[in-house]
Amino acid sequence: MRKQLVLALCAAMLLTACSSGGGDATTAAAGADTTAAAGDSAGETTGETTGEAAPTGAAASSTGNVKDTIVIANEAEPTSLDPACGNGLSVNLVDNLIYDSLVDRDQEGNILPRLATEWEFIDDTHIQFKLREDVVFSNGNPFTASDVIFSLNRTLDEPTALSTMVWYSPDESSVVDDHTVIVGMHEPYAAALYVLAGGRTWIGDEETITEMGADAHARMPVGTGPYKLTEWVSGSSLSLTANENYWGEQPATPNVRINVIAEPNNRVIALETGEADQALYVSGSDIDRVNAIDGYRIEQGPSEKYYLITMAMDCEKLSDIRVRQALCYALDKNALVAGSFDGGAHVLNGYYPSMVEGFKDFGEWEYDPQKATELLNEAGATGLELELHILPGTEYQRMAQIVQAYWEAVGIKVNIEQSALATREAQGPWETSIRIATADEISNILIIYEKEFGSRLAPNDDHLDSMLKELKTIYDTDERLALEEEIQDYLDEIRFSIPFAEVDTIYGVSDKIENYVYDRRIDRQNIVDWVVYE
Repeated sequence: MRKQLVLALCAAMLLTACSSGGGDATTAAAGADTTAAAGDSAGETTGETTGEAAPTGAAASSTGNVKDTIVIANEAEPTSLDPACGNGLSVNLVDNLIYDSLVDRDQEGNILPRLATEWEFIDDTHIQFKLREDVVFSNGNPFTASDVIFSLNRTLDEPTALSTMVWYSPDESSVVDDHTVIVGMHEPYAAALYVLAGGRTWIGDEETITEMGADAHARMPVGTGPYKLTEWVSGSSLSLTANENYWGEQPATPNVRINVIAEPNNRVIALETGEADQALYVSGSDIDRVNAIDGYRIEQGPSEKYYLITMAMDCEKLSDIRVRQALCYALDKNALVAGSFDGGAHVLNGYYPSMVEGFKDFGEWEYDPQKATELLNEAGATGLELELHILPGTEYQRMAQIVQAYWEAVGIKVNIEQSALATREAQGPWETSIRIATADEISNILIIYEKEFGSRLAPNDDHLDSMLKELKTIYDTDERLALEEEIQDYLDEIRFSIPFAEVDTIYGVSDKIENYVYDRRIDRQNIVDWVVYE
């Protein structure tokens, strides 16, 4: 058995080596779709971040010339730039530059003004917002309270936003005047302000979206943010320029280009060649490589992202808790993390990231293959065969091969299936899957277990669903923390998931960026403040 596991780990390492080979530093292809607006032109560190602005001494040693374009290398392009479709960090990286939300939040989770200058809870289910009076959209149209109601109402027709917005009540929401709006809820919702801080609640221009149509607007959107989109070359890049109508201070650098470079190795090449000022999602195996590049460094810190193995709640093969426990005992999480992330993650012993409110550390789940075999025999599950689904990507392949080796070592046959999310969801839930999840505040910390959201888990536990819904209605912090602990204890009891890794956010950053402040979320970086020297 040990030999079998060693071979699997070696295979995973080989995948890593192969994926780090040479290649073009961009995924642009001839004939790629292009969308452009008419009339628009287009030092070594330890890796530990402090949250302070990066030293600006690098600028003094440069030519003194300031670049007019910030270039960021990201792993993916947005699926849509519709203001109601902010599903994923690559989407919100762009959305946060071209749109505004009612409120904002800082790295500590404090709620800050944005389009709203002040707000108050009229009662447990109504919040009144006072809006800025000096705001226009990038096309010159005035921003009013009706745009807020229009934008929030649209989220209820967007499948990716619906689970986040189930609390919102159009019937209880209203325009008081052009610069005052009341947002109503079906019931008390403790996470309301967090949700209204962007993600799926960006504010769009009612007139423009209605005239253009949602699909056309999603490719060339109009917002109130500091930048506006000027060109979108599908699969290659997105170009933005400063919004001259922006209500706040103009961005320090007038242009931003986000290059779409899927492979981590090629994003590092973009740093080595000087093509990019920042590379997002650097692999742990490339940390030393980036720190060795003259004029670049690694910025690294804990994130809200974590990996877990999920088991479908409606799967008959997994209905016996002894089978689910066996899958846990059969897996060495330390080896899985070490073999999958090359120093870019650490073992997770709870049900969401340790940085999040109410996290409970359950300690290490014992690796005991003998116990796993005994449980399978007791459950009559000898000869068990399971589907293990993963998304495309070499990182997922590595993880899946390691999990496969450990489970097969106790007699479980594992068939790895790889397909894109949309394709697989159309076919129904997975038996088991390896997935990444995001959790950083009340509205999403346990959202994958909710019936409205959990397509991969196929949640069918009424007791769990009831607790999850109640959690979001509790404004009192101590009461909410108590329920969070109860839910985590219950998840540990039923064992329909195996969280195994907290991943770090790792960036490669040019020393020539002035005013840089690390943020674990790529979509909340202070890009508008950056000055980049040549």
